[in-house]
This record gives sequence, structure tokens and C-alpha cells, in this order.
Amino acid sequence: MSPILGIVLVLGLLAALMLGVRALQQRGAVGPELARKLVHMGMGTVCLGFPAIFRTPGPVWVLAGVAVALMLAVRHVGALQAAMGGVLGSVERTSLGEVYFPVAVALAFTLARGEVAVFAAPVAILAYADAAGALVGRRWGKTRYRAVESLKSLEGSAAVFGVTWVAVMIIVGVWTPVPWPERVVIGLIMGGFAALVEAVSWRGLDNLLVPIVAVGQMRFYPQLTWPDLVGRALVMGVLVAFMLGWRKRLLDSSARLGAGLMLYLFWSLGDWRWLVAPVVLRASYTRLMPTVPGGPDRHYLGAVLCLGSAGIGWAVANAWLPGAGWLWPYTLGIATHQAIIAVVRFSQGRPRWWPGAWWAVALVQAVGVQGLLFLAVNGVDALSGWSWASGAVVVGVALAGFMVWDRNLAEPEDLYARWWRQGVTAVLASLAGLALMRP
Repeated sequence: MSPILGIVLVLGLLAALMLGVRALQQRGAVGPELARKLVHMGMGTVCLGFPAIFRTPGPVWVLAGVAVALMLAVRHVGALQAAMGGVLGSVERTSLGEVYFPVAVALAFTLARGEVAVFAAPVAILAYADAAGALVGRRWGKTRYRAVESLKSLEGSAAVFGVTWVAVMIIVGVWTPVPWPERVVIGLIMGGFAALVEAVSWRGLDNLLVPIVAVGQMRFYPQLTWPDLVGRALVMGVLVAFMLGWRKRLLDSSARLGAGLMLYLFWSLGDWRWLVAPVVLRASYTRLMPTVPGGPDRHYLGAVLCLGSAGIGWAVANAWLPGAGWLWPYTLGIATHQAIIAVVRFSQGRPRWWPGAWWAVALVQAVGVQGLLFLAVNGVDALSGWSWASGAVVVGVALAGFMVWDRNLAEPEDLYARWWRQGVTAVLASLAGLALMRP
């Protein structure tokens, strides 16, 4: 089938789906939430056929662009909002989940590189597990808990876990030679991860994070034996339990759970060396940075996501192409975060210092400690002198750029915006470090 014909076919199916759900809604047969989830499940079912329709990612990205444009138009164009808003966005919430959906599908298709199981599992989780969690929680949810933006239920989270577990086991069984004990444990791990991420979902980001991480899990986990997989499941449980009881004054419950999941992801898709940089950041925060009068602010999940912004991408890249040098740009991203946090803490704890002194001390701390421990863990031959020096320059330039971008270091006007500026700065620094890296 030609790509153009495939695009027309998919658009036709999606249009028929939305018109059908709209007709059901106008007759009073379905409510707003059920309508939205029917569209999600229908879209996901259509997307599962992409490997049979398309051979290259280009047409899938075209479809993703059309879908994103449509979602945004429905939100902001009055006529479209009146016609289709009840199908795509009638549930009142500040979320971009519908926009992330097609982007996640296109990313999964691109990263899967033709492996059906690697593509199908993330899309199935996105389409069916998320919908099951919302619908079960709404209809039968009795045991409530406080999430980032609203109350959720244990019953809904259990539905996400169960549907993900079953879907992954079926997909792994049909499209891979993995034996059944490994299938069961892979499904358990991915189901637990998806349920925990959905539990702390923030503004629909689970629609982007879960599929991208699932691509890495599906590429890496089938290579492991069941004892290795059981070990990973136990480590996930221990990390999550530890983080939920750690530093309650500094992080809220969603941020602590998110931090535990992120550490597990780094270790699970990499190895123990991927935990060194976050541990160094944590130790430096306590031991090397000045205390803040009145104590630091209590942070939420958005801060944790920004801290892990670069790391998530490099961890998935390591699962996609192991041993390709991803650990160094990952470390540079964490080092950039460390430098920015240090300069903010020095601006608050040493307000009489010249800003250049804040910059110099923060840079020496971040580059010196992170760089030396990287060499100690990986060996002096793991990194060329050029790569180390260029990495130090990148972190220094990134830190200076952040200080210019965010003039109110000690008292930010918008802490939420500050964290996202920091996340963007760290991502750009890690990308620059990768571009300048030499063997």
C-alpha cells in the first residue's frame, strides 16, 4: 500500500470513529468520559495496524501532525469545539494527554524500527490500560487516594496494572520467542511501572512517558532471564518504598514516587553506573551547598520530571542501542542540573557574593565531582581529554546562559517556570556534550 493511500485510509477510519462516538453521545448513550475513552481505544486499535500499513516513519509523523493540529483546533476554534469538543475534550481538566497520544505513537513507531512487539506493547498500553483505569475508577472506584491533580482510586490503578500485564504477555507471546516465565515477569514489571506512573500522572504526561519507556522495556527485557527480571521487579519495589518514606519535607508524595520510578528506570535500562550521577547530585545538595534561610521549598512532581528530562531520553536510547556512549551526555545533563541548583542555593545562602563567584563555585562542584566520579567508575580510558574538557565548557556555558535567562535566582517569580527552564537547559547541554564527544 502506498503511503498516501495509507494516510487516507487511517484518516477515514479515525473520522468514522469520531463521528460514530459523536452520534452515540448525541443520543445520550455515552457520557463525556466514556466518549473520550472510546476514541482513545479506537484510535489505538487503528494505530496497532500501522506496521502492516506503513514501512517508514514519515507517514506516521504526518498523521501525528494532523492529529495534533486537530486536537489543538478543537480546543481553540469555537466551531470545531462545538462540533467535536464533546468527543475529544469535554472532560474539564488542564491536560495535554490527547495531544501527547499521537506524538507517542509516532515516537514508538520510529524507535521500534520494524519490530512489531516493540511498537504494539506501548500502543496497547496507551489505548487500553489508560482507558480501563479511567473507566473502572469512575464506575467502581471506592478506595481513593490523592494524586497530583485529583483523587484517584486503587481500583482504577489495579485496572491499569491488569490490562497492561495481560496485553504485554499476549504481545510478547505472539511476536517474540520469549518463554512463558519471562513473559509473566515482563508483564508484571511493565504493568507495575505503568500503574505507578499513571498514579502520579501530571497534565496527561503519562500518555507520553509510559509509551516511550515501554519501547525501551520491550527492547531490553526480552533479552533477560526470569531471575534477572524478578530482581528488577524487586528493585523497583524497594526503590519506590524507600522514596515514599524519604525527605517528606522536601518532596511531596507524588514527587517521591516519581523520583523512585525514575531511579528505577535509569538502573533498569542502563546499569548501576546510571545511579552514580543522581546519587552525587543528592549528596552534593546536602553536603556542598549552603543552607537556605527558612529551608528550601517543598517540591512537586514537575520538579522531578524536569530533573529527569534528559536522563529519560538517554536511558531509552541506551536500551535502543546499548553501549553507544549514552552515559556521558546523561551525566552532563545531571551535572548541569547540579550546577544550576548550586548557583541558586549560593544566591540564597551567600547573597553578598558576586554572581561570578556563584557561577565559579557551582561549576567547580558540578564538573569536578561528577567528572571525577565518572572517571573513577568507568575508568580513565572511558573518556577522552577532549570530551571531558568540552563537557566542562558546555556545563559552564549552560550555567551562564541559565543565569542570564533567569535573573531572579534567589526569589523566582514563578517556580514552575524556573524548573522548566532548568530542564530545557540541561537537555540542551547534554545534547551539546554528545555532539562534541570524541572517542
